[in-house]
Amino acid sequence: MSDLGIFNPDLYAHGDPWKSGLPLDLFAELRDERPCYWQSLEDEPMFVDGVWVVTRHPDIVAIIRDTERFSTRAGTSVRRFDPTVAECGGKPTMMSMDGVRHRNNRTVTNRLFSLRAINTLEDRFRAIATRLVERALDKRRVDFVTDVARYMPLEALSDLLGVPPEDREQVLAWTNMITVPLDPHFTPSRRDFQEALDGLWGYGLDLSGRRLKDPDGGVMTAVAKGRADGRLSDDEVCGYMLQLAAAGNETTRNAIAFGLHALLLRPDQMALLRAGNGTLPDSAIEEMLRWSAPTIHTVRLALQDLELHGQRIRAGERVALVLGSGNFDPSTFEAPEAFNVMRSPNEHIAFGTAAHTCLGLHVARLELKVMFEQLLSRCATIELDGDVEFVRDNLIHGVRTMPIALS
Repeated sequence: MSDLGIFNPDLYAHGDPWKSGLPLDLFAELRDERPCYWQSLEDEPMFVDGVWVVTRHPDIVAIIRDTERFSTRAGTSVRRFDPTVAECGGKPTMMSMDGVRHRNNRTVTNRLFSLRAINTLEDRFRAIATRLVERALDKRRVDFVTDVARYMPLEALSDLLGVPPEDREQVLAWTNMITVPLDPHFTPSRRDFQEALDGLWGYGLDLSGRRLKDPDGGVMTAVAKGRADGRLSDDEVCGYMLQLAAAGNETTRNAIAFGLHALLLRPDQMALLRAGNGTLPDSAIEEMLRWSAPTIHTVRLALQDLELHGQRIRAGERVALVLGSGNFDPSTFEAPEAFNVMRSPNEHIAFGTAAHTCLGLHVARLELKVMFEQLLSRCATIELDGDVEFVRDNLIHGVRTMPIALS
């Protein structure tokens, strides 16, 4: 995959820990010299033949907002097979819908993800974080990713969706398998990937059926009602399960892991947060999201011919928006390669923007808040206790293992 440019997954598996594991030097070179260029991917059969690559923050924001000239229906990544697009072998999700269809699909659950609704869950989320931190303290040495970070979004999101406790480990196993298929540690083969995908889709239909008979007020109950009254097809129910379970688990887990890793490398930033008397400032949450860049890129389909930075983009061609690069663009962020928990303003695009802003952004922010407040108030010491390893993928930016010692 050496000729794949920024889509080479090894770039992210072997990234510089001080730079969030991202190829920031390459991102800077592209922003300065080739802010829009054609990247051929035809030598890798898993990927589409090629894409236009856009790396500057203002360009990325403008394209996401320009729904007249750019569509989401090409999928979410440069992979040829996309589980979020029916035409690419997947099931329809709001992430790959435009206009009225996108709004109608989103409306089914939108109110359950409002700031007011999510704020009512703070005590429940805090209890989850407390339990996880106390369990880690009992062990004293843990892998922060597999013992703590992965369980915060799993438990919180499962409560929100209405996933019974006995099903949660299976849902986690499925989502791990399908979100980073380029990393053999998670996805040994294409068969494993497909079996996990089929399992998660089938589970979405099964759970919506159960929630129609036994409603609990959760998100899947709303999905079940949408299915019953004809607003959602069976395939759209499958798509809902995929996007909520996969996006909610993976991205938040990695934001938590990258956030702690950045703090452990920078004791001065950790000290600033500890001085807050148990309250995490909003600026720290936003900086962790910017720094972690949990989704490296997203894709749009050009609907008409246009020109960008002297390059002619034709209708029907894909445009890859490198969110990870945009979050480190010095035209938008002062000293972007510095991790600064007091950074303000912070116009990061970790959640996207405009109509396609992440549905679960308030959930992720609350999870980060309660997790770090519990870590900092209950742990006198937190130290790295071994090598940190990153996920090998070009879509999901993740931490695979992070051994820590705490007391």
